Amino acid sequence: MSYSKTENWERNVRTIAENSKDKPMTRKVDTYEYESLAECIRSDQVPAADIAEYFTDKAFYKWYKKKYFKDKYNKKMSTI
Repeated sequence: MSYSKTENWERNVRTIAENSKDKPMTRKVDTYEYESLAECIRSDQVPAADIAEYFTDKAFYKWYKKKYFKDKYNKKMSTI
């Protein structure tokens, strides 16, 4: 199993995204690039610093979150 397929990797990307979403936008992602960029992020081809920059684009962050972030954390917290 590659690192990008692990739960730890998913948590790291989500943490980067959550910490970047409220920062001023430093890099705009065109909508036609969303899918290919997401695949690069998910296959661990994008450095963490670049991921943080991409997630300052609120529209990309919202799209990525809806498509890839499963709310396992929220489901766990609601059962506690």
